[in-house]
Amino acid sequence: DGKEITYTAEEVKKQGDKVRIPAQKDGIRILSIQRQSGTPVYDGSIEIIPKEEGLIIVNELFLEKYLTRVVPSEMPATYEKEALKAQAVCARTYAWKQIQEQRLHELEADVDDTVNFQVYGNMEPQKAATEAVRETEGQILCQNGEAVEAYYFSTSAGVTSTDEIWGAEEPAPYLKSVDCGFDSEEPWNQWETEILWETLERRAQEIQGASGKLLGVSVSRINQSGAVTGLQVNTENGDFLVETEYDIRQFLSPKGSMITEKDGTQVQGSELLPSAYFDISAKPGNSVVLTGGGYGHGVGMSQTGADRMAEQGYTCQEILEYFFKDIEILQIGG
Repeated sequence: DGKEITYTAEEVKKQGDKVRIPAQKDGIRILSIQRQSGTPVYDGSIEIIPKEEGLIIVNELFLEKYLTRVVPSEMPATYEKEALKAQAVCARTYAWKQIQEQRLHELEADVDDTVNFQVYGNMEPQKAATEAVRETEGQILCQNGEAVEAYYFSTSAGVTSTDEIWGAEEPAPYLKSVDCGFDSEEPWNQWETEILWETLERRAQEIQGASGKLLGVSVSRINQSGAVTGLQVNTENGDFLVETEYDIRQFLSPKGSMITEKDGTQVQGSELLPSAYFDISAKPGNSVVLTGGGYGHGVGMSQTGADRMAEQGYTCQEILEYFFKDIEILQIGG
């Protein structure tokens, strides 16, 4: 309501207890946080909790309100309505599942606001996304009456994966690998990047804790859908295996390199390789060329695929039934 208050870690720690700011009519803006849409405004209450490392900010609000700031942060609000509705159901299901599992209980929270859980508050609420949340209010994805892990990602490489890429011995019964040609014309459907040999050599040395030449890098294992689940690294100090989708994408991070997308667009590489769907062409001593497809982990619903399906007349339910196996949409909070 126009009043500005500053809290420092020292002050709150000295006070010895958390600070609670009740919900405000026009929300609470936190000026020290920057998001894509600027300084974010939060509905609901804010708690500032002192910890050894500093201050933790916890925003407590109703689930449906939370989703109005998740959906546009995770999927462009310009996407088709049925795709946005499918995104809202996935995001609600994911949040509901985290509430049940209490993974962040020590931090007095259910989820954080990053890609570790779901991106929240990066974008202000958008009309189309808010309508999608409202039109699916309380709906979650279930199998045998239990909420599923409703994973989603940006763009497929022509096929979706299962949680085997994260080391699961058997895929969850509701996750299936399906052919996905709906997003085949998307720029991220295919890509290529080149990483300097010395960059990978340095990463190998960090893992092994010793200096030594990098001799080779090759794919040692792929899963049923074609995602790389094992990367063989050969060095003077011995060989080692990089496993799991995230670690492989991190080891092959194209940060500092350019990525060329399917349509010829070039973008700066980031901390993770776009996906684990790729082939390696090694030029020992020089570089490694990675030719791949897709963006994200590839498990569950392709967001661009969902948008193209919606364009073709598929409903929210049909989209979700395409990407998830034997699921039903149930109502919570009724």
